Amino acid sequence: MANKIPPAYKPEKKQEALELMQRLANKGKMNFSEARKATGISVTTLKKWWMEFQLEKQQELKTRLETAITTILNRMEKLAQETNNLKELAPVVKMLSELLQQFTEETGATEEWG
Repeated sequence: MANKIPPAYKPEKKQEALELMQRLANKGKMNFSEARKATGISVTTLKKWWMEFQLEKQQELKTRLETAITTILNRMEKLAQETNNLKELAPVVKMLSELLQQFTEETGATEEWG
């Protein structure tokens, strides 16, 4: 018996499945069986797509965070060179703190892979 090659799916079908899985994940726990029933796509393929989607999402978040932190640190360095008054750095430190808090909240959501 020869191995059956899985079907190729159109990008639209993949996007629809990912949107469905996101809705399911937002309701609590990922249910790949429910997604399979709704889409007709194998659980193995759905899990692969979900893993790829989550990794891409984490990379995008990491890139945004790195850019924001670099910008804030550059601003802090500039302010430190312009003044000896460290109180002027407080708003920048507050921004960094808020950014890190937001990152913590967002990564909590992305770690729920299902």
